[in-house]
Amino acid sequence: MAMTYQQQFVLDATAARDAILNLTARHNRCYSSGDRNGWIATFRHSGASFTRDGNEYADLRDAFDGGNGRLVTVDHEITVDGVNATQRCVALLFAAGADGGTALRATGSYRDELIYERGGWYFTSRELQWDSVPVSA
Repeated sequence: MAMTYQQQFVLDATAARDAILNLTARHNRCYSSGDRNGWIATFRHSGASFTRDGNEYADLRDAFDGGNGRLVTVDHEITVDGVNATQRCVALLFAAGADGGTALRATGSYRDELIYERGGWYFTSRELQWDSVPVSA
């Protein structure tokens, strides 16, 4: 039995969303472990950019600052349009404390643009804005 256009559209969008969530998880694991090459591999082969707090990096090697905590993303909002997609999600960065415990070090938000090419999804741009932290008096 053949699927209707709507059924195929929903199936394709669901598969794309799953692949984008997996890409984001791989990105987070590479960041957390300090794997710069793996982290860079989550981006488009050429022409990708990363922006952190308004500082844009065209050379992704300069943008990488991982390996000093565990990066987790939650609240993913993904929109797929053919071979292009956008994602918004919340970033949580945890760090090990001196006492061996884990503490939340920072929160922020990502705004991503993605593309499907070479048989998979890749970031074309990631924009990370860390939340400001109130200073206690």
